[in-house]
Order: sequence, then structure tokens, then C-alpha cells
Amino acid sequence: MKKTLSTGSIVLFAMFLASCAPSSSIKAGSATAESLIKLLQKTVMGVFAIDVHRGMATPSVSKMLQDPKAKQKYDEFVKMAGIDPMKDIYFVVMGLTATPDAKGREGGIIVNLKYNKDSVLAVMKDKAPGFQSESYNGVAIYSNLDGSETKQTTRAAFLDDSNILFGSEAGVKGIIDVHQKRAESVVKNAAMTGILKSVDKAAIAWGAFSVPPDLIKKGAESTPQLKVLEGVTALTISFDYRLSNFIADIRTAGGTKEQNTNLASTLNGLKGLGAMMGGQEPALADLLNGIEISSGQDFVRLYVSVSEDVMDKLGKVVQARGGDFMNKKKDPPAEEKPEVKK
Repeated sequence: MKKTLSTGSIVLFAMFLASCAPSSSIKAGSATAESLIKLLQKTVMGVFAIDVHRGMATPSVSKMLQDPKAKQKYDEFVKMAGIDPMKDIYFVVMGLTATPDAKGREGGIIVNLKYNKDSVLAVMKDKAPGFQSESYNGVAIYSNLDGSETKQTTRAAFLDDSNILFGSEAGVKGIIDVHQKRAESVVKNAAMTGILKSVDKAAIAWGAFSVPPDLIKKGAESTPQLKVLEGVTALTISFDYRLSNFIADIRTAGGTKEQNTNLASTLNGLKGLGAMMGGQEPALADLLNGIEISSGQDFVRLYVSVSEDVMDKLGKVVQARGGDFMNKKKDPPAEEKPEVKK
């Protein structure tokens, strides 16, 4: 009897602890990208998540901050906002929603971080002194932040002490509604949850997008080359840094085997064209060699694995080319001198 009572007490105590603990924390330091995505509304057709903590710890960011100019700008931001991205920002999550007339996109961004509200408000007052605020279900939504008198589309809100929202008016209000349980979450969207299951959520950055058939059809009408995308119903992407390599994994879903073979063939053709055009740049050749394109019954996959060394070389090539381009724009054409006849 005592043993039964003891076991029952343990079970009840465990159930009590489980009921007290939040099922999916959104507090900075304990939140996950997946817990934050649950704040996006059901109508979302695309999500993108960045693990800022991991991203800021990559060697590429460390090298970037070795540049005195980049380091100066970084330090200025930290001093101005009172936020150190390396220490204080954890995740950035974005949700894209189709507008009712399907002519554009709206969306919201969640920044999960440790911050001081008064410091952020001080920055807003300095950068956008004419900003306004309105109360929406007890949450202040700030507008007039774009610095333009004719186009004011960005909204911002302090959701709680760990999350700041940015985006369109509908996007920001939609996140607030989900948080307050006034609207359904994206996890209630069967199509999106199916796509989310197939993406690599362990990567530093990843995204999942639903592709409406009408979107490709209309695009192909104006740009016939896009017809090769017919049949694609979803897209997933992930970016990561593993064993000194930068990894990108891009996959389409949907379509017939024939359509996917055709798309993969087109992508391989573009890869070959790039190899011909960049034959003089060894770094570009290394990049293209790191690209693998394959297809199957219902997918096309573009997988990229490039070493840190190759990325450094590509960065130098881009800087050199950019410098050459700017110099050509600055230097006026030399005046032609009349030929002197002897």
C-alpha cells in the first residue's frame, strides 16, 4: 500500500511540474526558433529563421570584425542601442503572408533578444522623431518609422521583455493576436506544417515556403524561362557552417519526375555556363565544383559545400571587382587628342 501511494505521489508531482512549465518558452536564452514560429499566424505561407547566436560565432563574422571600419560600426551600434548582437540577440524569425488580393506580400519579424525598452525607445526618438503609437489589445504599436513622408509601412511593437516585432501592420497585429490566443497559429496550417517537417532546423538559418501554382503560372507569362518551375509546390532552404565548410541545401518539392529532371538539367546548364564565364577565376571554379544538383520522383536538390578558404578567396575577388567597377565610374573618359600630321 505504501509503495502504491509513493508511486502515485511521484506521478502526481511530475504532472504538476509539467503543467507549471511552459510548453514552448519564448524567453530570450531559452527560446527556440520553432517555439517562436508558433507565434506566426495560420495564414503564413513562408517562414525563415536565423540562429543569431550561432551565426555570430562563425569565423566569417570574427574576420569581418577584424576590419577596423566594420568594428567601428559594430561598436557604434552597441553603444547607440545598448544591444550587443553577439551576446544579446538569439533568434530572428520572419513570416510572410499573402495579401487577400494576392498582389503582394505582408509579414512580420520576431527578434528574440535581451534588451532595455527605454534604450530602444530613445533610439527610435533619435532616428524617427515623428513616430506615433496606437494601442492594439493592450500592446503599443509604433508607426512613422520609415523616415519617409509618403510611404509609411513599417510597424514595431514590444511583445514582451524578450521579443520585439517589426513588419507590416497586418503582420505585427497577427503575431500579437496569436500570442494572445485570439488567432490560430501557423501550426494549424496543414500545408505549412508538412513543409516544415522536411527542412533542416538544426542549421544556423533555414526557411520553408509554400509556392502557389498561380504564382509560377503568372511569372512564366511574363518570363517564359520560369516555366521550368512548373510543378513546384514548396521550397526549403538551409544554411550552416560545419567542419570549416559553408553548407547550403536548397530543395523543391512537387512536380512529376519528368518536370524535376528538366529543372535539374536546366540548373546544371546554368552551372556549366557559369564555369565557362568564370574560367579565369580559380575561386569561382572551386565554388562551382562544390555544387551538386540532383532530382527524384518529387524533388530537386541543390547542395553546396564550400570551404572557408574558398569563401575568403571569393570575398577578395568580389572586393577587387567592386573596386575596379567604382574606379571606372569615377575616372572620366580620357579626351581624344587630335592626331598631329607630320
